[in-house]
Amino acid sequence: MKKLLLAFTLSMAAIPAVSSETTLLHQDAKRLIDVWIESQMDYQQIPYISGSYVKDQKVLWSGAYGSTDWPATQAADENTIASICSTSKVFTATAIMKLADQGKLSLDQKVFDLLPQLALKQTFSESEDITVGSLLNHTSGVPRDTNHSYWSGPDHNFPTENEFYKSLSQQQTDNPVGKIENYSNVGYALLGQIITAVSGKSYKDYIETEIFKPLAMNDSVVEMQKTQYGKKHAIGYTAINRDGKRQQANFYQANALQPAMGISSNAADLAKFAMWQFREVESENAELMRSTTLAQMYLTNHSNVTKFRGLGYEVRQDKSGDTWAQHGGMCPGYHSYIKMNVTDKEAYAFTASANKVRALVYINNIKSIIDRSAIIPTNTKPTIDLAQYEGFYDLNPWNSEYYVGKWANGLILLYLPADSLRYSLYEYQHVEQDTFELVEDGKLKGERIQFNRDSKGQIISILNEGGLHPKINQ
Repeated sequence: MKKLLLAFTLSMAAIPAVSSETTLLHQDAKRLIDVWIESQMDYQQIPYISGSYVKDQKVLWSGAYGSTDWPATQAADENTIASICSTSKVFTATAIMKLADQGKLSLDQKVFDLLPQLALKQTFSESEDITVGSLLNHTSGVPRDTNHSYWSGPDHNFPTENEFYKSLSQQQTDNPVGKIENYSNVGYALLGQIITAVSGKSYKDYIETEIFKPLAMNDSVVEMQKTQYGKKHAIGYTAINRDGKRQQANFYQANALQPAMGISSNAADLAKFAMWQFREVESENAELMRSTTLAQMYLTNHSNVTKFRGLGYEVRQDKSGDTWAQHGGMCPGYHSYIKMNVTDKEAYAFTASANKVRALVYINNIKSIIDRSAIIPTNTKPTIDLAQYEGFYDLNPWNSEYYVGKWANGLILLYLPADSLRYSLYEYQHVEQDTFELVEDGKLKGERIQFNRDSKGQIISILNEGGLHPKINQ
């Protein structure tokens, strides 16, 4: 699958300027990301992917790849969207915190007071009251799902509002409030009902007018629309089956589960959402809420039973002490992830129109390329024309292929396919004529590759560790 679009953005409209220390992503790194993603899409049969990398107020890389359907008939572009599944929960949590910031509700408010129509049985007489805050951090004890079988295919019959409340009237709590972290789609569906009760707007209207519109997330919507399916909205596809193929997932709408998994977006819009969080300041004119309110979402001490659960986010610290707020989503035909370093102000976003894609693996691999590129000197001037060696080389029968590309003053070899780049990338330095030597930690390792030419002087193969690997004409 050839790349259909790579959108590289230097800045975004209506975004404040940032420090000159923020540099653009190196061209070699952008090309390597393209090659790796495109190869993964081929090997894993993924119709559509979008991704982005943000540093404070700049989108340093953003790409949209593939098509909205399979086999490909309509190319995806920077405006193509896909369901972000449970990543929708961070927007539901943001809406609740916005209302709390405005004084329209409290995280300590009792859910049964806000939703008198809720008839869920509280099994544990000693339990505390279910509160808005306990729904946010999944400690409310409410069941994970209703008694509908909407996760099963081929049809995904998500409940209407009436069906949702009827099901809960026949269900009961799984745990006492505050005793166990129990991830719950029902809990976030109830938060959506609370948003409607407090704001007087439907969940869809509130999210689209009070969050998407102010942040110029112009492509994002609540609920898939049949008229856009396969056009602006990428069709979802199943996991790869025994025959090596994916099947088209049936169209569905989340209905009452919208607040838990019903938003559709793309990595470019998710980048805007991240940038808002990085620039939010304590001010009466704050875009959505005060920074002190936003900061509460990244705290994990709202309950003594949650170790990594903030309000709407999973929150972790890395080895350097930076705080990462993140959330992923899987639903019929789609996978998504957003991962934000709220300390160092950088973010990664990813969406795909297929199941079993492992979005976080994509983000971590893209991050590894970006981190590697950070040490490339800005004034690199290769002594020879490295472009002549670039291309794909056949490794059969031992492996599929590898890609050779420019990397600073030398070359980089990427073995494909590669689910992890840790042991698939190798850097080489030019030593003489068409010979390059492996470099590790800045030192030559003695392992050499030699490019061979035909009678016209064109590169036709690589001699690498005793194997002759012909160049693939693509």
